[in-house]
Amino acid sequence: MIVILFYLYSIFTKRFEKSSKPRSSKYKLKLPKKPHLTLYEKDIKNRQIFIIGDVHGCLEELEDLLVLANYESDKILLIFVGDLVNKGPHSVQIIRKVRELNAYAVRGNHEEIALVQYMTWRNGEVVIPRKCSWTTELNDDEVDFLEELPYTIDIPSKNALIVHGGIVPGVSLENQNLTHFISMRSLQIIGEELIASPRIFIGKPWASFWYGPRHVYFGHDAARSLQQYPYATGLDTRCLYGGFISGIFLDSNKILQIRAKLVHQKPKIKTE
Repeated sequence: MIVILFYLYSIFTKRFEKSSKPRSSKYKLKLPKKPHLTLYEKDIKNRQIFIIGDVHGCLEELEDLLVLANYESDKILLIFVGDLVNKGPHSVQIIRKVRELNAYAVRGNHEEIALVQYMTWRNGEVVIPRKCSWTTELNDDEVDFLEELPYTIDIPSKNALIVHGGIVPGVSLENQNLTHFISMRSLQIIGEELIASPRIFIGKPWASFWYGPRHVYFGHDAARSLQQYPYATGLDTRCLYGGFISGIFLDSNKILQIRAKLVHQKPKIKTE
């Protein structure tokens, strides 16, 4: 299996580095100051690292997960895989909670959707989708927080990389299409190329193609729920849809889960 993965790597690397499209998100937002954040020992401060899957405004479940993890700010560093907001009941409160905890997070597609709707509303558009109506409650600091969420967080000392959607193998972070970071779920091989897709019925899970060296922790793929591959772990376990909210300790690989209090939204088969 390892031999096959490295064979695929040798085929795709040069092609993707030459042909990858310009970096742009489909939502056309301005880039954060640090699109790719790196955490060093001075940031970690000898704390355990606990990575948490998609929250989608499920505040009570998040609070219960922190209790289960015995969270203390001087002992545990929290990192979220994005989609903190939208669809669930407490998006504003989740943003305030994450900031209060001094936690890190990458941006997901729903952070970008929320920012687009907020900007539209601020520029005079009266009608705003229900799932984003909460954005009118945000203050300037909270908007800045969302705008500055990075697309990836790298932790060299833990050989870990956090992203919301996915990463195309063989393409450096600087040459990835930003949309893949927030929306990709699958990859398919067409000829000698890997084609990214947000759909689950096209190709195979992108993480099944990922050969490292970094271990990637990601979310976004509720339909496939918990995913565990040699070099990738998917943590979207459908809390919004009545499943679980999940977190993983990096050093021990111990996964903790809290069942959803209720079905906050009925699941649909869709691409976003």
